[in-house]
Amino acid sequence: MRDNRNSFPIWIGGVVLALALILLSTRGAGINNPALVQRFTPKPTDPGAPTAPAFQLPQVHLPSLPPGMQQTFTKLRDRFAGGQAVPALTPEASGTRARVKVDEVRRAGDRVHVRGTVTNIADQPLEIPPGAFSFRDSAGVDYTTSGGGATLQPGQSTSFDLGVPLPPDHGLTLILTLPPDPPLEQVLVVATTP
Repeated sequence: MRDNRNSFPIWIGGVVLALALILLSTRGAGINNPALVQRFTPKPTDPGAPTAPAFQLPQVHLPSLPPGMQQTFTKLRDRFAGGQAVPALTPEASGTRARVKVDEVRRAGDRVHVRGTVTNIADQPLEIPPGAFSFRDSAGVDYTTSGGGATLQPGQSTSFDLGVPLPPDHGLTLILTLPPDPPLEQVLVVATTP
């Protein structure tokens, strides 16, 4: 009996299509709120803090992909490593009060710069407290900052430019935490394994 199941995961095809569309529409964003221009550092481990749940960013095993997809992922990986802007894998995330759109992710030496906008989609002012943005890499390291913060009126947006140190072979996710809402998580880049 013949097995008609497709050995190609459909989500990878969706990611490639999304990347192609994002590449066509990516444009830079101006910085209009210096409070949201921040540099992040690894968060020290607190021995008294509860253990964080296991977290693993998606990884792409290149040899298991069809040749066309291998080429697409390799080109994006090489562009990113060479300092060119690439689209985020999850370009937009929305919660009950905020929408975060990542316009570009770019490597500059040992740091990754993330530019985008955050918009208040609620009908009342939105306080973005200091330290609301954080990152987590594919090795499970959290990156935080204690600075920044802004207040957005309903419908108002502001841009951000965030920088985080990231080893070349790690994936990265952006997290916006606005209690009591659940955190908004966006996968920016994935680790590619040969």
